[in-house]
Amino acid sequence: MSRTPSKTFTEKELEIMQVIWELGEATAREIQERLPDGRHYNSVLTIIRVLERKGHLAHRVAGKAHVYRARQQAEKSRGRVLAHLIRQVFGGSAASLVLHLVETGDLTEDDLREVRQQLAARRAQSGGKK
Repeated sequence: MSRTPSKTFTEKELEIMQVIWELGEATAREIQERLPDGRHYNSVLTIIRVLERKGHLAHRVAGKAHVYRARQQAEKSRGRVLAHLIRQVFGGSAASLVLHLVETGDLTEDDLREVRQQLAARRAQSGGKK
């Protein structure tokens, strides 16, 4: 039975996932080459194997190499991680997350303007419904 993917990524797992999402698929060596200097091949391979066990990656064999690809698109993974964060840290309230971003100054006036535009566009698409 396959394991249900965990909701979040460690920092190092996310670095690897971002490389794979960018490239579409890659070998461990190709992933290592795109990471910050000093990443040991065996360390990269260990994290790749963890991601595969967690259900985030799949591979195919090409000659002697394994070529890895993400099992979900970046957007779907981001959504899952964000939903988990909202539930676990902000008590299920997306508004609390946004208010926190406003209070800490991480959400600028430009960001808020963009959010308002996105909300207006969504409202227009749905015929004025919330």
